[in-house]
Amino acid sequence: MSTGRRTDDGARVPSPDAGAEKRARTMPRGEGVGWFGTAALVNAVGTGFFYPYQLLFFIAVTDLSLTTVGAGLTVATLIALPAVFMAGRLVDRWGPRTVLIMAALVRASVFVGYLFVHHVATFVALAVVAAVAQRAEQISMPVLAAGIAPEEEVGRWLALTRVSFNLGMGVGGLLAGLVFVGAGDDSGFVAMGLLNAASFALAALLYLPLPAVRPASARKAAGSGRPWRDGAFLRVALANFALITVIVATEVGLPVYLIDELRTPTWTVGLVFAVNTALMVLFQLPITGRVEGRAPLKVIALGGALHGALLVVLGLAGLLSFAALLPLLILGVTIYTLGEILATQALSVLLVKLAPERELGVYQAFNQVLVGLSLAIAPLLVAFLLTHAPTSLWWSLTALTVALALGMLSMHRTSPAAATG
Repeated sequence: MSTGRRTDDGARVPSPDAGAEKRARTMPRGEGVGWFGTAALVNAVGTGFFYPYQLLFFIAVTDLSLTTVGAGLTVATLIALPAVFMAGRLVDRWGPRTVLIMAALVRASVFVGYLFVHHVATFVALAVVAAVAQRAEQISMPVLAAGIAPEEEVGRWLALTRVSFNLGMGVGGLLAGLVFVGAGDDSGFVAMGLLNAASFALAALLYLPLPAVRPASARKAAGSGRPWRDGAFLRVALANFALITVIVATEVGLPVYLIDELRTPTWTVGLVFAVNTALMVLFQLPITGRVEGRAPLKVIALGGALHGALLVVLGLAGLLSFAALLPLLILGVTIYTLGEILATQALSVLLVKLAPERELGVYQAFNQVLVGLSLAIAPLLVAFLLTHAPTSLWWSLTALTVALALGMLSMHRTSPAAATG
């Protein structure tokens, strides 16, 4: 990359082509980026291997009923939320790489433990431990990226985690299907547990070569320790909460709405999600390069508004024939995905940049608590609205995206620190 030229007074002036070269480059740079991306990919493969079949897995290996498993997972998620702050403090004290390794090994152990569970109390206890470990990983990843990536590469490293996640989820789902083809039902679920444990153990090994980030005690910057009192960070975290609610509600509600309410062919759902996943994997990094340096709150506002394309199509879907609906769905999910890439990227960068360096872990933990609440609220919202007024779900989510966009534009005018990222 060009470093520019010197004028007579010694000042460094960027080359006219420097910005274009940076935008044209897709992959992030920096020491350990290969290990970082590979570890994130392997971790995501384990999650994708298990996630689509999780209810079936628990029913098969624990002998518990579907109702008990569902209630147990909800209870475990809620119990785990307060412990997320402890995970954040451990990240600040021990460093993110150490916590990532520990969390991956804990998740590996939990999946082996699931194979020997036959009582609901033990199941819930293991589920709580797994939930805390998963949140610890999600706290640690952006902190590690901020700590070891070159300053100008942090955004690209964060984008790489999302590419790895989406690609790994897809690969994991395909591998899970192959396991069930090659094994009987019961043995297939046992193999799923063991292979999932192995993937997390391998991820722990892949984190080892990454540079260690100095723990908080070695840093000079100080913060309040109360992210909810940090006005700029709180507003961005609430915007992320709103966006996650929209995304999760769409993912949960779309299959039910298309198949049960509109009676579309079942392959329609697979097609919509395939387009979303493919676009996320292919365009996350290139788009990240294109929007670097732009006002992040405006990028979030634009991304939030673009989510409305798919939501409006779903709101009007009952008035359309399937032949007219299908191309609109593909167009809508394409625009929606572009908005998802823009908004999630800018939010992830701001959530790191606005947090004090010494307390990145605690600040990310607060954000993860809000994410956990969103994951708990969204399915309840979807179930209620789809039962009583199906189309109102999509218009409610559209209104939420509009409110998100307007809130970010307002913050751009009133918060200089967040406006510049």
